[in-house]
Amino acid sequence: MKIETHSDAERQSQMLKLLQFGTVMIFVDSRHPDVVVPEHLKGDFQLRLNFDYAYEVDDFRVLPDRLEASLSFNQKNFFCVIPFKAVYLLVSHSIQHGVLFTQSVPIEMLEYFASEAQKEERQFKKAQSGPALSVISQKNNPNPNLSNKDNQSENKKPRKKGHLKLVK
Repeated sequence: MKIETHSDAERQSQMLKLLQFGTVMIFVDSRHPDVVVPEHLKGDFQLRLNFDYAYEVDDFRVLPDRLEASLSFNQKNFFCVIPFKAVYLLVSHSIQHGVLFTQSVPIEMLEYFASEAQKEERQFKKAQSGPALSVISQKNNPNPNLSNKDNQSENKKPRKKGHLKLVK
């Protein structure tokens, strides 16, 4: 998935652009004081909500400073107000495209990304150092023209046929 960064002023235009392709998942920091969502969702710094014109929600509006719509939670409609200041990521799965507003990403998400980046860096360094290598002596090999693998197969008994048969 391709994720672009944009300025905060472009939230409305980016939302409208992505809605042309279908469902847009927005990532919201619902702790923002102006966010209006059901009480059990308040306090979630990575609340994900889906918007789409195809849902035919009568009061769905993309305004310059916010989104408004009656959304269904546990089969009950709730009029939601989502200020764009609380939205930090827009994702359109249909075109595999995301838009990130870096200035609005919650600190918890930044800390998570930083710790994941550190883990990946450690794994990369570990992979770069490679395995430890050692020299294996050829003293025990009776036939120096054969590798150890070939020598081992010479001493083994012939392999028995399996009990399964191919049926066509």
